[in-house]
Amino acid sequence: MRILRGKQTILIITWWAFCLPLLVSCSPAGDSPETQIRTLLKQGETAAENKEAGALRKMISEKYSDSQGQDKRAIEAILRYYFLRNETIHLFVRIQSIAFPQPAQAQAIVLVAMAGQPISGAQELERLHADLHRFEITLASENKEWKVVRAEWRRVEPGDFL
Repeated sequence: MRILRGKQTILIITWWAFCLPLLVSCSPAGDSPETQIRTLLKQGETAAENKEAGALRKMISEKYSDSQGQDKRAIEAILRYYFLRNETIHLFVRIQSIAFPQPAQAQAIVLVAMAGQPISGAQELERLHADLHRFEITLASENKEWKVVRAEWRRVEPGDFL
């Protein structure tokens, strides 16, 4: 199965933006903020592949907004639609950077390949016709939990993953 293209790309992208911040409380208290974000990225990847919409919904800040004019409610609707439309979801994730411009704010740049079948490595991206995106995600610490407050994205090429 191939991931949807065109208009549905917005669904894919905004959905990924909410995969990131799974419950900071799951990380040991002594973990550095960067370690917490890296842990959340991995947990978010797993939640997205398992279509855990409820868990992902909890990760969206009430303050969420993006350049598409979407708010938390719009993203929740997109998540429901995306999960209904795709039988399986497989992700291949590369973290390019994580920065903390302020103590309670994180900015992550993440490359994400999305396909309808498992992706074992970057060399398979073209063969699988994966959708490839670069996300710039802003997270904020709200009541000691990281939440997505903004996400911007653009398409990338398979070479960007190498």
